Amino acid sequence: MNLLRTLLIFTCAIWASLADDNWDKGGGGYDKDNYYGSYDDSMGDYFDKGGGGGLAGAAAAGAGNHLMKIASGASLGWFLGAKIHSRRAANKLQKKHSKERAAFVQLYREQVGALQEFNKESARIIRAMESSIIARNSGVPAEIDTVPFFMADTDGSKKISKAEFDRYVREYLVNYPGLRPEDIPRWESFDHDHSGTITFDEYNQQMLKEIRKAQYRAAKT
Repeated sequence: MNLLRTLLIFTCAIWASLADDNWDKGGGGYDKDNYYGSYDDSMGDYFDKGGGGGLAGAAAAGAGNHLMKIASGASLGWFLGAKIHSRRAANKLQKKHSKERAAFVQLYREQVGALQEFNKESARIIRAMESSIIARNSGVPAEIDTVPFFMADTDGSKKISKAEFDRYVREYLVNYPGLRPEDIPRWESFDHDHSGTITFDEYNQQMLKEIRKAQYRAAKT
């Protein structure tokens, strides 16, 4: 940016100097036809004013005009350079602000999505526990954990489809990495009537069988 500003100042100064030279060489606006006619009067004025004083004054005036033009060109170059620099700085800040705003919006959406998913899962657990308590009060044996049934029944139909069963098993294995798929009863073990869904009664019956099996294995050891 400093180099650009210097070049602008230098260019404007040269332009001003060339304009002044061109004016002196032929653009001064004098009358060629009356040039010699006014020669005597101008020379008389010259000598009346004291000889070379007029020539020195003209030279000083020309030098002053020259310096004024250079100063004006330098000021113009400085102003243009500052304006260009200011515009580039503003564009750079605007781009940085746009990127930061996009990153903030993306982070906000991710956090809101995670919070919504957490609230949804919490509500599902609460509903499952409430349904389990109701089932327990309706006479379901205390040793049977009915919460998994209501957790797997995501659509609230009081039945578990094959897709719901598989999804629940995957989530359960993720939450309990020490378990293996063979540690969990298979779909066919619950679907006693082969209807394609697991009812609440089928679930309770199978879970009671699993409890008896576990008690039998524990007794043998």
